[in-house]
Amino acid sequence: MAPTYLDHLTHFTNFLTAYTHTLLYLRSLYPRPTFLTSKFHNTPVYQSRHPAVCAWISDAISAVRNELLLGTVARIAIVIYHVPEKGPGTGSAKVLERYMFDVSSFPVVSKGERNLEIEWEDDDEEEENELQREREQEEQNRGGKGKGKQRVKPLDEGVDVDISEQFRAALVTLTTRCSQLKSLPGDCSFNISLELKDEADIDPPVGHPQPWIPVQPSLQKTGRKGAQAPSSEGDGGDDKGEGRNREGEDLGGVRTTPIRSVEAGVFRFETWVEEAKAKFEVESTPKSSFMSSGG
Repeated sequence: MAPTYLDHLTHFTNFLTAYTHTLLYLRSLYPRPTFLTSKFHNTPVYQSRHPAVCAWISDAISAVRNELLLGTVARIAIVIYHVPEKGPGTGSAKVLERYMFDVSSFPVVSKGERNLEIEWEDDDEEEENELQREREQEEQNRGGKGKGKQRVKPLDEGVDVDISEQFRAALVTLTTRCSQLKSLPGDCSFNISLELKDEADIDPPVGHPQPWIPVQPSLQKTGRKGAQAPSSEGDGGDDKGEGRNREGEDLGGVRTTPIRSVEAGVFRFETWVEEAKAKFEVESTPKSSFMSSGG
């Protein structure tokens, strides 16, 4: 059976979840012994064992998925930041790195068509049927063993082999890129943010409950195309309202490193990392501590 749009979206959000956990491990945001090592799309990945971290990431990715369904998202960012304990800017969060996903080319599918099967002109139907028969045979072979135990389906099971290879390559490249980055100071944290499309009819995701809050001014984009900002509001702009037209100073960073361009089914996206100016201004931990489990 051919996958649907929702199937493809699930594959992407599962990948995004594994990507986030693995990034936290690679950048040592939490002690490394608190992570489990597993395999996802035939490559090693890491998962935090802390229930609160797992629950937060799960809720965040679920909120991202809801916005992707609406077709309002241009970019997804995993933001690593640091709050200095002393010196200039004490108490205010300093953005150090942003791991970006450009998802602006994701298809916008109406609610009634999300469960329709997506067929490809070059699909080999016989090969798909053969794979399905092998899966059914495998399930039957397990049927006589350990009755009463329900098998947990791996998150990467049933993903097209070409899509799986694309996800695998992105995870492998993430590991390589992180090993080349300057290590981070201690006590860093992270969040997940969205950049909405620059379209006048796309509004921020506000309401009740409200899972999203505005990002800090240094990460704010300019006003939407065709939209006029009230003159009474602004991020420190002058009386002419020009403050709304200035992009945040941390957008784009001072150094950008590409990670991977991915074509995964109906989804095409690019990933890269932006290193902000503040990263090179804070005192970094020694290189040896990056490989330790402390942090």
